[in-house]
Amino acid sequence: MKIISSQAIPTPCTSNHASNLLELKNGDLLCTWFAGSMEGSSDISVYLSRLEGTSGVWSDPVRMSQDPTRSEQNPVLFNMKGNELWLFYTAQVLTDQGTALVRVRKSKDQGITWSPEENLFAEQGIFVRQQPFINEEGSIIVPIWFSNMKEAFGLDYSAIKISTDDGISWNTVAVPDSYGCVHMNIMEDGKEAFFRSRKSDNIYRSTSDGKGVQWSRPQPMSLPNNNSSIQARIVSDGRILIIFNDIRAEGRRSESSVPPWVSDKEEFLSRCTITERSAIWGVPRNPLVIASSTDGGRTWIREITVESDALLRSEHDAKGSFIGDYSYPSILQTGDGRLHITYSYLRDYIKHVTLEL
Repeated sequence: MKIISSQAIPTPCTSNHASNLLELKNGDLLCTWFAGSMEGSSDISVYLSRLEGTSGVWSDPVRMSQDPTRSEQNPVLFNMKGNELWLFYTAQVLTDQGTALVRVRKSKDQGITWSPEENLFAEQGIFVRQQPFINEEGSIIVPIWFSNMKEAFGLDYSAIKISTDDGISWNTVAVPDSYGCVHMNIMEDGKEAFFRSRKSDNIYRSTSDGKGVQWSRPQPMSLPNNNSSIQARIVSDGRILIIFNDIRAEGRRSESSVPPWVSDKEEFLSRCTITERSAIWGVPRNPLVIASSTDGGRTWIREITVESDALLRSEHDAKGSFIGDYSYPSILQTGDGRLHITYSYLRDYIKHVTLEL
């Protein structure tokens, strides 16, 4: 595995995060992410850029959400049944994830024009990050997690939303004993799912029978996690490739129960109770590594380190919250066999890297 090229995706904003990649039927790549002044601010919106075929140039981004009362985050692109494309994302009141709604826009012309936004689910407090899964029965399964500040995100847990009528109605099935396991990433075969850990210890794994409805209790794997997003995909040779920050909590001075994007630490702590279940933040988000598995995620081989500079700091990072931050990756193999990844680069921009397997 080797890196062929890398480039910055254009952005009009100073803070950019949580990218998600999708290949269209014509070979174009779409990348979506959220951007604005800072995560959790009301000026945070979802953006979308396109890489046409072999042009090698990402388009100027289009702003896809504009609710001035909410911070719109964690966009996901998915090729739904037929020719319909979905873009869905969260919309919360400032930093209160317990107020989050999941909203969706749909396109029938491969992302050229889009329907108005609508709420995908009725409940608040739901977050998304990873792509849906359509099982052999045609059911749409969207991995979600429920989030709130009560114990500083320590009570977050995963579930799926399942629809048997093409998204008209939804039922909820919880992942058992999944407190602290979020960002559920279901593999294309519906047999494995991987999770980010709020405790900054390990990446967790759960299994299913391929229908993706009932899941086992998540169990820690050998790969570490720093309470930051991961993403995995099955590639053409049958391996699972996962991209993640190869680091866990070790009691550093930077580690705390307060997220790095919270500007008023005292106000945050006044709204929640810190317990042994509370999330651990502040673990460095580097190095960024790709690993592979040939046995469904039971064992892993580290393939390549994509980023490792732990001291690099953005000129926009006044507080020093995102030094050496290479995070929230997306990974995708395109029809030509190449591997594409995107990730937040110091939150300055979304970086796109192309690799040869």
